[in-house]
Amino acid sequence: MPGSGSQNVPTHAPRGRPPVSGPPSKDSRKPEVEGRVYCIEAQEDVDGDPHNVVAGTFLVNAFTTRILFDAGATHSFVNSATAKRLACHLNEMNVQLCVTTLVGSVYQAKYIGRNYPIIIQGRMLSADLVLFRIQGYDVILGMDWLTKYKATIDCERKNLTVFTPQGERLVHKEDNPKPIIPQISATRAYKMVKKGCPAYLCVQWKQ
Repeated sequence: MPGSGSQNVPTHAPRGRPPVSGPPSKDSRKPEVEGRVYCIEAQEDVDGDPHNVVAGTFLVNAFTTRILFDAGATHSFVNSATAKRLACHLNEMNVQLCVTTLVGSVYQAKYIGRNYPIIIQGRMLSADLVLFRIQGYDVILGMDWLTKYKATIDCERKNLTVFTPQGERLVHKEDNPKPIIPQISATRAYKMVKKGCPAYLCVQWKQ
C-alpha cells in the first residue's frame, strides 16, 4: 500500500493556481532543495522553452487521472483536490523543496506521497507525488519519474516512450494534441508582452 504509516492530505493544502507572492519562509532545520515546474495550468506552453510535454488520461491508484508528462519539471506533483480524490497518504518531506514557476515565483512544497501506481498500457509504473498548486492537470510527472523509466518525449509527434523495470517498451500517443483554435495562457501572453511582442485587446458586444 502506498504511503503506509503516513498522514492524510492536510486540510490546509494549497488549492488552485498560486497567487503571485514572495519566496517561502526559511526553515533552518531542513536542507533546501530547488525544484522547478513550468506547466502549472492547462494549455500553458511557451515557444522556445527547452522542454517538451505530452498529456494523457491514465489510472492512478485506480482513479481516472489527467496527467502531464513534463521534462521541464524537476519533480512529480499532484494537486490537493486530486490527492483527496485518490485518498493519498502524505508524509512531510525531510527537506525544504522550493519550487520555481514559469514566471519566477517561488513556493514551498512540504508533503509527498510515495509509490502511487500509474497504469500505462496495462503496466504499473509507480510515482512519488509532491503536493503542489497545479491547475488543469491532476498530476505532473517530471524528470524524477521520466528518468526512472528511461522516458523520451517526441514533441513533434506528441509521443511518450517509457520502459518498464523489465525492459518492456511502452509508447503513448497524445490524443488530439493540437487545439483546433490556437490558444495561449495568460502566463505566456505576459511573457510575450514583456519581450516586446505587440498585444491587442479585442472586445465583443451585442447591440
